[in-house]
Amino acid sequence: MSEPKQPPAPPGLVEGELRLAGGLNEKLFRLLAAIDASGSINQAAKAVGLSYKGAWEMVERANNLSPRVLVSTAVGGRHGGGTALTAAGQSLLGLYRRLQEEHRQFLRGLNDDLAADPEFLFLARRMLMKASARNQFFGKVAEVRPGAVNAEVVVSLKGGDTLVAAVTMESLQTLGIAADVDVVALVKAPQVVIVTDMGPYRLSARNQLTGSVVRVQKGAVNAEVVIQLPGGDTVYATVTNDAVEDLGLKEGSAATAVFKAGAVILGVAA
Repeated sequence: MSEPKQPPAPPGLVEGELRLAGGLNEKLFRLLAAIDASGSINQAAKAVGLSYKGAWEMVERANNLSPRVLVSTAVGGRHGGGTALTAAGQSLLGLYRRLQEEHRQFLRGLNDDLAADPEFLFLARRMLMKASARNQFFGKVAEVRPGAVNAEVVVSLKGGDTLVAAVTMESLQTLGIAADVDVVALVKAPQVVIVTDMGPYRLSARNQLTGSVVRVQKGAVNAEVVIQLPGGDTVYATVTNDAVEDLGLKEGSAATAVFKAGAVILGVAA
């Protein structure tokens, strides 16, 4: 069997900002760099989004706190005024730029390591998705059963469990759903029915996933019941508190999560 196709790495797997202690923030160094480039504190202030007064206050504070003056100014004269970094200012700015480069290389190394791990990439990519549906199952299409208008799509989950989704033929073609395609199946918790004893009956619902209750969280009227399947996936159901009592739902109870194929929404990677 071929290895699963590795998804493209999400940008910025590890992100971080270089922060120095005290008032040595990035804006001060951006201001020093802009002064060095323009020779004008007025232009430098505009370049970094500061007011003229705010730029001067930042420079004056840095000059006061530094053992040596960082920025020197010349006012008027035959050659005009100007603002420039002193040798100490140049040295400090150069040190910060080297720290920035070391920081970038450090993050690049971490991201390269993470990008080489396919399981981490799958998790990171999937965590990017935000949806209101409490149930989000990731799996691979095992079978597609086309019909005149709709198709049944069988999705393999972890541990051998499967679920069935009913989608239109148009959606099937638009999304490119076919065997071996990775998909996400979304099911809202209120659409999940919990059954603890089938008795002499069989149900028409295509999805009947049996597992063990791992959590029951009651609210004022309704409760959230979480069922863990043998393969490790969990199913969330929203039922009334009365239903919890009537069914005797508690941690360790055997229960079956039942939902219709039409309650399943399928998605594919863009």
